[in-house]
Amino acid sequence: MTYLRLVFVALVLLTGAAALLEQPNVTTYLVIASGALILLITVLLEVRIRQGDPRQVLAAGIGLILGILLASSILAVIGRLPIPVIAEVRGTQVAMFGILLLVLVCAYLGAVTGRAVALDLTLFRQVDPEAGKRARYLVGEKSLIDGRIVKLAESPLLAGEIVIPRFVVDQLNEMAASHIPIERFRGERGLDGLKSLQQNRTRSVFIRELDLLHGEIEGVLDYAVQHDARVVTHNDAMVEEAKRRGIPIVNLNDVALMLEPEILSGDEIVIRLVKQGKEKEQAVGYLDNGNMVVVEDSRDDIGKTLRVAVTGIHQTRAGTLIFAKKSSEGADIGRGTAISGANIP
Repeated sequence: MTYLRLVFVALVLLTGAAALLEQPNVTTYLVIASGALILLITVLLEVRIRQGDPRQVLAAGIGLILGILLASSILAVIGRLPIPVIAEVRGTQVAMFGILLLVLVCAYLGAVTGRAVALDLTLFRQVDPEAGKRARYLVGEKSLIDGRIVKLAESPLLAGEIVIPRFVVDQLNEMAASHIPIERFRGERGLDGLKSLQQNRTRSVFIRELDLLHGEIEGVLDYAVQHDARVVTHNDAMVEEAKRRGIPIVNLNDVALMLEPEILSGDEIVIRLVKQGKEKEQAVGYLDNGNMVVVEDSRDDIGKTLRVAVTGIHQTRAGTLIFAKKSSEGADIGRGTAISGANIP
């Protein structure tokens, strides 16, 4: 497709150069400038068409043609009406402006209507024998920045196509160009995640244009309904709206919480003690999920990483509180980063 585009541009430029050599005057320059502008618009439209859904593009084109035909029919009917005002303005600039405005309005409405109803028409529905076996996931910028979607895409657990809205890519590019270091880091991390997804040969990744006329949340959810997609997001407002509309949502935080190993009394875990506890001789550490572990008789071991045995679990409003004591093998494992786990031998 790139070579075809280059050939097309080269032919247009050669034609313009030949015309300029044949007749080098102001009119030729104006025509060539207009042609260059049309060429630029054509290339930009071609890129957008390739990024969009071909069915919607085709339906929009048919709608545009029908809109122009409708405008022509309206003008033909109006031209035959015995109205004095029409006879007075016929052939004037006002009449030309009115005709052009009517054609443009009808063409625009036809294109918009065709694009909107494309997926509701049987003619434009894609027949996919694997549709019942393959899911489609709509991914937002937070999921790309988070990075876990990239790891899931490398496994068979998230089987199916991945769709990324165009506005998400634009947001990540804006963040990567920000002068604020944290914003720039997040944008670059998200773009790296997108690049990793695109380089995954076992996964189909598409960037699609979404209709954001009623806002990002509505645009994403409408696309999910039209394309039978699941939304991967951390956006609480989108999660609530999706639940209200009955649209499937994949919240990576919920997935991670479900996959956490359940810790029971008697299990042994490895924990780094970071501060003193409330009671005498207690020390406190934290699991990767943020749950607090209170270890008895370990105040002198603060800063160390120990193997401890769980003696009790207490559910609080702030989370799970785990009580433990040093195991018989609870020697100092090291002073590195905190390690946690359950049933560690």
